[in-house]
Amino acid sequence: MSAASTDCLERKCAAAVQKLVDLKINFLAIDFDQTMIDIHTGGRWKGTTAELNEHMRPLFLHLVTLATANSIRVAIVTFSCQTDKIREVLELSYNSTIADLIPIRGCDKTWSYEGCGMKCGKQQHMASVVEELQRKPMLGVGEVTKRSTLLIDDDPKNIRMCLKDGVRGVWFNPRDGERLLDDILRLK
Repeated sequence: MSAASTDCLERKCAAAVQKLVDLKINFLAIDFDQTMIDIHTGGRWKGTTAELNEHMRPLFLHLVTLATANSIRVAIVTFSCQTDKIREVLELSYNSTIADLIPIRGCDKTWSYEGCGMKCGKQQHMASVVEELQRKPMLGVGEVTKRSTLLIDDDPKNIRMCLKDGVRGVWFNPRDGERLLDDILRLK
């Protein structure tokens, strides 16, 4: 990526994060496969963490860093069972201050959701993270609600479930990743 392209991406990410701040979004849930990274591992990645990290989209390197700097909590919500591998990728991609703040909810079931909300799609993944955030007030997160949450996911079914449940969602087009920033700017 050229320096000019990187500068443009950084400016667009900054504008998108400012839009999230203006909309009072304080929780950003991001899918991993085909969204944060540019491949679908199917939860069966056999290569090294460094090889998987090469698939991290630059868009999310900037977006997550800026969101975190603006007190927007970020979580990874995935159907992958390889949450340890995802944790390692986050540790390679971000400084420890950011990586340590990102909860991961996958299908490894190292977590639970105690509430009575919707359990379809990524809803219980997000709700579980919210329960964790609410138990840790020292993280500086205000009340997280459905209206203050945004899911970014490449699977339209997960976005439909999210919207049906009253949570904001933006479909991530894996073939046109930077379109995400324009879609965030159009949120109301």
